Amino acid sequence: MRRPQVLAACLVASAAGSAAAGGQGNAQATRTSKVTIETDPPGAKVYFNVKEDGEVCTTPCTVDAPIGETPIIVEAENRRAIIENLVVPRKMARPLRMSYKLKPAFGSLVIEGSDGATIKIDERAQGTAPRRFDEILAGAHHVVLEKDGKKLYDEFVEVEVDTDTSIAAPRSAEPTPPPAPAIPAVEAVREPQDRAPGAPAVAVAVATDIGFRQFTYNNNLTPGRQRNDQEGGEVLTGAVVELWPTTLLHLGALPGLSLYGRFQIGVNPQHVTVKAMNGTVTPTPLTTSWRSLELSLHQRWMLSGVGTIEVGAGYTSDRYQFTTDGTPDGEAQRATVPDAAYKAVRIGGRASLLLGRFEPYLTAENRLVLSGGQLEDRYSVSTSVNGVAGALGAVVHLGRFEVRAEAGLLLYSWTFRYDNSDDDKADGGSDLIERIGLSVGYVY
Repeated sequence: MRRPQVLAACLVASAAGSAAAGGQGNAQATRTSKVTIETDPPGAKVYFNVKEDGEVCTTPCTVDAPIGETPIIVEAENRRAIIENLVVPRKMARPLRMSYKLKPAFGSLVIEGSDGATIKIDERAQGTAPRRFDEILAGAHHVVLEKDGKKLYDEFVEVEVDTDTSIAAPRSAEPTPPPAPAIPAVEAVREPQDRAPGAPAVAVAVATDIGFRQFTYNNNLTPGRQRNDQEGGEVLTGAVVELWPTTLLHLGALPGLSLYGRFQIGVNPQHVTVKAMNGTVTPTPLTTSWRSLELSLHQRWMLSGVGTIEVGAGYTSDRYQFTTDGTPDGEAQRATVPDAAYKAVRIGGRASLLLGRFEPYLTAENRLVLSGGQLEDRYSVSTSVNGVAGALGAVVHLGRFEVRAEAGLLLYSWTFRYDNSDDDKADGGSDLIERIGLSVGYVY
């Protein structure tokens, strides 16, 4: 018998003893008074005396309660029941108002065996087995145990109030078949294993970024020839493809190794204007032209089902250029804007948390720039440029589909060395690109 049932029995016995004291008490019990009953949370069921007498009301409610002391039971799903005496005075200046706070009801979940298996409760990673969980909210919970890419247990478990609920999963999801008889003089051929459930093999996505660029010269001695640049609302769209070769080839090793490719092109070229010191805006024959490419190799590791770490390296090409109408004036104008085409080797990493379907992540990388395009040809002595990048984003996993949102920064820092005969003279410059992106993809 549970504790609430014992208390109810004691209260019912006490009420029965009071009723047997005499006819005068029974006569007084017929008098009632209005009582308002509220609970946190609302929606609780209210009973007087014993539950067998039937539900009185569902909170919040106002009822006719007997004057004097009456056992009251207040219950709600997955909450601890309240059982006490409701005391209604004979004389009250205003109707009685009673408020009850129903505390959550907890039980314990004990997972036995399956050493090292990853535990997921209600789609959230909760460490590895064996493990005991106290103060699990009473009710049904989805429990999954996985090990070596196989599901050992996948069931809904009912956790009862103040009770240890134990589950034990088998060591393997499939029974071990008996060994095949040896065949003399014939070598057995091993068939490739199918990939583990949930292990990705191919992913494709459509990705769109909105970019904002700001190029600023340091100690610019020729501001009339080389101008700072601001661009906003540049839209890049394209495709992303990721392949997991060891999974596709059934090699059974390095399942986190992937080949990553991304290509995006600007879809909204913008006309370039020049703003003078007096505020006058002059159109030019230039339009913006953006393009981005990445080819890289990634390796990802799972961290006990609660997160991931990823490292990667590859090639990137980021073009922030300008096109002209082909006239001499157009070419002359192009020489005054920061026309850059960055070809670089990227080395970076990513860390993420696995929160059910939601996976927030943080990335950081270094760009070892191989060339910078037309901008680096304007200085006769030397130029150097390096880049860094970072992003904060999240992925929502919807079965085979993924939705990714990300905000990032990319900064290229320039150093210039010029000769007095050069037309352009500056000590350096910074090229800052801010972007926000969204992609929708399918993973197989």
